[in-house]
Amino acid sequence: MTQLSIQAFTATITGLKLTSSGGTDFVVPLNSATYIAEFTRVTSDSTVLAANVLIPADTYTQAKVTFNAPRVTFCTQANPGVPGCADGTLTTVSGLAGSASITMNLSLGANQQTGLALNADLGAALTATGQALTAVSLTAANVFAINTLPPSTTATDLAAGQLSHVDDVMGLVTSASGSTLTIQTSSRGSITATANASTQFNCSSQDFRCVQVNAVAIVDAILNTGGTFTLTFYQPWPFGTSSVDVIEGVVTGVPDSVTDQFTIAVTDSVFASNGSLLNGQLNLGDQIRVSLATPDPFQIISKGLLVPVVTGGFEHATSAAAILPGQTVAFPVTTFTAQSIAAVGAASTSDLALRFTRITGVVGSSSSPVFSATAFPPYFGLTIPQQFQTTSGRLSLDGISNLASISAGNTFSSTALYIGPPASPMFSAQSVRTR
Repeated sequence: MTQLSIQAFTATITGLKLTSSGGTDFVVPLNSATYIAEFTRVTSDSTVLAANVLIPADTYTQAKVTFNAPRVTFCTQANPGVPGCADGTLTTVSGLAGSASITMNLSLGANQQTGLALNADLGAALTATGQALTAVSLTAANVFAINTLPPSTTATDLAAGQLSHVDDVMGLVTSASGSTLTIQTSSRGSITATANASTQFNCSSQDFRCVQVNAVAIVDAILNTGGTFTLTFYQPWPFGTSSVDVIEGVVTGVPDSVTDQFTIAVTDSVFASNGSLLNGQLNLGDQIRVSLATPDPFQIISKGLLVPVVTGGFEHATSAAAILPGQTVAFPVTTFTAQSIAAVGAASTSDLALRFTRITGVVGSSSSPVFSATAFPPYFGLTIPQQFQTTSGRLSLDGISNLASISAGNTFSSTALYIGPPASPMFSAQSVRTR
């Protein structure tokens, strides 16, 4: 995976079924009737497929996941150190709809509370020749596996009674009452989370008063053993409080600084509650040509992470020349034309924000709060080790219990702000997941 330049990897999950040793099936109700999984996201973050489900007491020996056609957007870059996809290589490969059966051994007693993690080995689903993907199949052997939650204490930073981090959920706040809010995503259903005394709010009031219904927001949460969610972090969308269409995507090539245009592969979105230009027209993985129209100064949605203060970087820039391949950006949509078979889509905006890139690499040296890594996807154009800054109280770990325990040479994935030069470190990480 580290030697492939994959911008988006999606599939619609249509069903999940557990089968008992006696042959009885239990259909798990999903978090959304049209749950669209974006697998590059789950290399470093967990998403919620189903929650707070009452499963009959029994011994379950098999799970079956069904899905519609998977789709991978990728490119190649044969020249080490050259950023961006090579001209004409950004493309999409699709696979067939189908299902995958997973052997498991889960004995559930009456009133027992537990969690299940559906893991995906993306490399097992892909057929590649060099940097080019030639096929994708989620029905291939060993793509899916299931583990029980919580993980062992040596493989997590979670406390007792907590099952998983569920970080960086962007969506529309549909309700807020007391200390509880519901945030609706465009592709993965909704999450209802309750704040407590430890919840951090990145807003002027620094408390629950900054939560506004019908506004775009970004939240972090923790899934608890009982199926509830604890709100750990809340940040409003920086470009106004009204409901708007938002596109998020990873920049695939070197932007055109003359026309102030650049191309992204879509990785997330928010649909306006009324008159949406995107709903039903935009798909994850779509290629969109973005035009900056009289741009305002760019912003970084830092979510409380330590970010180097630099001059001449992304923050406060007003030209596409400050944007780098591999950065993930989000923007409110002014105009939009959907992608067609004949042409990439198009969108325009005046506002641009830096969001989190999902990046996989190999650990060079581990220490806290900064670690180094190398072997990044080719289109980043990064051939020398890079440092990742972490922030105390704002780091989620999976596979390790502390940052210093990562071994050199291990493959890892991170959800990180790719700030780029002249910043140092160039990455500010919120999550780290080891293999």
